[in-house]
Amino acid sequence: MKAYAQRQFARSDFRTEGYELNNIEGSFTGTLVFKKWGKKCNIIAYVEADDGRKIVCTAFQKPDNYLGIQDIEIGTKVELTYGTTNRGTIRLNAVRTK
Repeated sequence: MKAYAQRQFARSDFRTEGYELNNIEGSFTGTLVFKKWGKKCNIIAYVEADDGRKIVCTAFQKPDNYLGIQDIEIGTKVELTYGTTNRGTIRLNAVRTK
């Protein structure tokens, strides 16, 4: 499945409690456990990191097409890479399958 639409997500059993935005620069590995389309032409992915954290990350459409998240199957091991923007905020820069 590519990603759940808003209505599909509302009918799903997926619980988002405990998932937080990442605020640490660097690369982290984990498992993609769920993904859905957001309301602003974005895709939202839920990843259970190998270090025990539950990370929610979002990607907006770019030339590389949502960092490839829409094509990654649920249950796949991924590496998330975060960096600091010019404004000093942490954002998702890359997603790779492991």
